Amino acid sequence: MTTASHDQTRAESTPNLAEGQTAYLSRNEVASLCMKAARGAGMSWGMAEEAGFASAWLLQHGIDGPRHLKAHLDAAQGRPWRDLCPKVTPGQWQAPVGRALCPVVLGVTLCDYAGLPEGLVAGPSIRIGRVDHPVLLIPFLATLGAILDLVFDLAWPGGAALIDGGDDTLAQAVVALNGQQVPLILTARAGTPHQPTHGPAPQIAAETIAALGALAMRTTVPASDASRAGAGSTTPDND
Repeated sequence: MTTASHDQTRAESTPNLAEGQTAYLSRNEVASLCMKAARGAGMSWGMAEEAGFASAWLLQHGIDGPRHLKAHLDAAQGRPWRDLCPKVTPGQWQAPVGRALCPVVLGVTLCDYAGLPEGLVAGPSIRIGRVDHPVLLIPFLATLGAILDLVFDLAWPGGAALIDGGDDTLAQAVVALNGQQVPLILTARAGTPHQPTHGPAPQIAAETIAALGALAMRTTVPASDASRAGAGSTTPDND
């Protein structure tokens, strides 16, 4: 009997899958894997943690959050993260040099500015420059809505969606926003949002898990002669 060598950089619960296979991952597994992948792609640890939150929130509501995050990280590769952040002005949020915004950074910034004149208040709309894979924005809007008793209308060229916490509207928004990179008009309205139910967790494709795992590996430091030489205690353990 032979066993595969143990990889110290892999989480024990992350499955090894052949191409074409799928697996169920828990919310905690998704949050951890996606956080490390986002960090490996260049996000700060704080933003990477928010990427893990967004991916796990989507998974908890029956949506393949890891797939959406992988697609966004692929599109953002090689770009400085400062170029993915919005320039905030009243009624108008744009990315530097007109490029597409990161939905995670945008979601965090919307939360930071909630209630401020430049941010989300019931009534006025915010015109937002192109947003890459805006499905990842939904968890932040749903969270804000539950805290502030707001529902949100999203509009873009050729489409619109309602974010009100309802299961049906959530599913419709995910389908409409899937794969998009579009400018958005975001309007908040006073209202009592629904509490979305937890849907059955989708199976995650082996290719998605492998790609996120490869990004996560960038957060590890390879062993060196110096690190090995310094390993272990420098004091005796004899009592």
